[in-house]
Amino acid sequence: MPEAVLRKKDLVREEILARLLDGTYKFGDPISVKAFSEETGISRQPIMTALSTLSSEGFVTVVAQVGCEVASPSTDEINDFYLMFERLEGLMAELAAKRRTEEQVRKLKSINMQISMIDNNDSDATESYRLLNREFHALIHEMANSPLLVERQGNIFTMSDFFIVQTVGFIPHLKSAAEEHQEMISAIATKDSSAARQAAERHICEVARYVRSG
Repeated sequence: MPEAVLRKKDLVREEILARLLDGTYKFGDPISVKAFSEETGISRQPIMTALSTLSSEGFVTVVAQVGCEVASPSTDEINDFYLMFERLEGLMAELAAKRRTEEQVRKLKSINMQISMIDNNDSDATESYRLLNREFHALIHEMANSPLLVERQGNIFTMSDFFIVQTVGFIPHLKSAAEEHQEMISAIATKDSSAARQAAERHICEVARYVRSG
């Protein structure tokens, strides 16, 4: 595939993903290749390639000769997803407790302090929390020092953000998330790998509970 097409495919993927993560596209919404092409001026081929990639990642469903729509997972599928997420994030925290540096712990505390100071009523509260929360967990993944797991968990984290946006949103869990993060920090700081794993699993379990409530 020509390099120019690949670059456009990546741009299209990022744009569609951004629309999924800001709620522009909802569960089950059709995504028109023709409309997207007319809106952006990008030809059909890179759009179709991007949608194929997003389909393989679970964000959209492509049906030959029919079209494309945003994924609409069942309750059981969402439950299974969060069980996987919970177990893997627990493992990441467990490894982080064993391998972290003091500087990383200090950064983790600083990020969570910023999260705790977000005002729910601010117009940018949702985006501020989403980005800081991603930064918080990305740092734990970095502490784990396991590149293969980090890559996989990063993709899983994006899917979780997608589910959150499509259901309850980030704000309801904002304040309790900072408290749950603190439990993770305390365990990681004392190198208590078992407690770190349990705290991370509880945290993701709470995220799943909020998603189900939405």
